[in-house]
Amino acid sequence: MTLSRRAASLLSGLLLLAAGSRAQTPLGQPTLDEQKVQIWCATARYVYDDNGRSNLKGRLNCGSSLSAFESSIKADSQRVYSALYQPLEGKGTMYKGLGSNSSRLQKLTTEIINRLKASPARRANPARMQRLATLEAALNNYVQNGTPIGELSNAEVATEQTDTTTTSDDTMSASPSDAGLAEAGVASTPTAVNNGAGESLMNKFFGPLALILSLLSLVLYALLRRSITALGDRLGRHRSEIDSVKNGVMGSSASLGTASADRLTPAQQREVEILVQQRVEEELKKLRGQTTAAPTPAAAPTAKPAGQSARPAPVAPPAPAAPAPAPPRPITPAPVAAPVYSAPSAATEVPVTPPVIPVGAPSASPRDEFESLVPPVQLPSPAASVAPAAPAEPIASAAAVQQTRYVKVPVNGAFNEYDFSDEPQHDSIYEIHLDPQWPELATFSVTSNPAVHAYAIQSAQYSLREACKYQQPTGPVTRIITEEEGVLRKVAGNWQIEQKAAIRFE
Repeated sequence: MTLSRRAASLLSGLLLLAAGSRAQTPLGQPTLDEQKVQIWCATARYVYDDNGRSNLKGRLNCGSSLSAFESSIKADSQRVYSALYQPLEGKGTMYKGLGSNSSRLQKLTTEIINRLKASPARRANPARMQRLATLEAALNNYVQNGTPIGELSNAEVATEQTDTTTTSDDTMSASPSDAGLAEAGVASTPTAVNNGAGESLMNKFFGPLALILSLLSLVLYALLRRSITALGDRLGRHRSEIDSVKNGVMGSSASLGTASADRLTPAQQREVEILVQQRVEEELKKLRGQTTAAPTPAAAPTAKPAGQSARPAPVAPPAPAAPAPAPPRPITPAPVAAPVYSAPSAATEVPVTPPVIPVGAPSASPRDEFESLVPPVQLPSPAASVAPAAPAEPIASAAAVQQTRYVKVPVNGAFNEYDFSDEPQHDSIYEIHLDPQWPELATFSVTSNPAVHAYAIQSAQYSLREACKYQQPTGPVTRIITEEEGVLRKVAGNWQIEQKAAIRFE
C-alpha cells in the first residue's frame, strides 16, 4: 500500500508539473513541441523535394503532436527518421545545458543544417546549396521572429523539377534505387560497392588474424602434448622405481628368510640375556655355598694326621714334602670367610662333601661342570658375595639403552624390519629409534647426514611424501631439518607409520 501511494503521489506531481509548464506558455503562441513539429516538417519536405520524392510529402503529419509526426516518418524510405530525427531529437543529448525554448530551437536548426551541408554532392551543386540556404533562412526566421515556414517559391520548385528531370535518367542508369539521403547530406544505405569494400576489408583484417590464431592454437596444442608426454614419462619412471623398490624388498625378505633363522630379534636377544643372567646367578649361588663349606672339611685332614701320627710314622717323612705347599691354598680364603660365616654351625652337619675331599680340590668338579655349560666367567672374590645382585645392573642398563637403526624408504606406509641396518648406509634416509621399554613403539627422523639430503630432496615424491609432512619449497634447498619426530607402531613384523615426521627445508 505504501509503494502504491508513493507512485500515485509521484504521478500526480508529474502531471502538475506538466500542467504548470503548459500554463506558462502564453495564449496564442505555439508550444515547444509544436514549434519542433514545424521545423521537422520543413526539413522533411526539403529532403523529399531534394531527392525528387515530392509525392511523400502528403504522408507527413504536421498538424498534430511531435509523436504523431514521428510515427508518420517511421516508414523511413528516405531515412529521415533513422539518419536525422533519431540521432538528434530521439536521443535529446543536444538540449543539455539549454534553459530557454528559443535556444533549444536554435540548436535544433543549427544541427539540421550542419547535417545537410555535410553532403559532398550538395556542396558541389550551387543550385542545391542555394535551396539549402533558403531553408536555413526560413528556419531562422521562424525561430527568431515566428514567421511561418511555407512552401518554397515556384521558381525554386521549377528549377528543382527541371534538375530532377534532366538528371533522372542518369540517376536511374547509375542506380536503380532512390538517391535517398546520400545527396541530402545524411548517411544513406551502403551500396553494393561499399558492401564489397567492407567485406574485402573484413577479409583482409580478420583473415590473417584467424590464420595466426589457428597457427598459435596448433603450436600450443603441440606444446601441451609434449608436456603431457613428458609428464607421462616421469610418472612411468616413478612407477618403475617404486616397483623396483617393492621387488627389492620382496627379494630381500626372501633371501633373508634363511638368515633370519640365525639372526635373533631384539626381543629374543633380551630373553637370552635374561636366561643367561639367571643361569649365572644360580651357578654363583652354588659356588658361594661350596666356598663357604670348603674351609670346614679342610680342617679334617689337619686333624686326621694328628690323630693317626703313630701309624704312618715311617711314611710321614716323604709325604709332608709334597702336600706341604697344598694346605696354604685352602687356608688363605678361610680367614676371610670365617668372620662372615662364623655363626652358622650347619656347615658341619653336611657330611656329603668329605668323601670327595680326598680326591683333591673339592671345588674343581662343580667348576668344571659350570665351564661346560657357560663360557668362562671371572668369579668374584668371597668378599663380593655380600652383594649378589650387582652383576645384574650393567646388563639391565645395557638393555635399557636406546637403539638406533637405519633404513632407506617406507613401502606402503611402513618400514620393514628386515631392511634395518646397524650402521648408516650411503642411501639410508631415515633413523629408527628403538626403546626397549616400549617394544611396540618407536620414533623415526630424517638422517642428519647432509650427503643423503640431496638424494632425498631429488626423490621426495617417493622417499619423503609417505613418511613426512612438509611445505613445498619455493626455491633451491640443500638441507632437511627434522622439527618433530614421527611415531611407528609394530604390526606383524612391520613398523607402521602412525604419525608422520614434521620436516622443513633449508
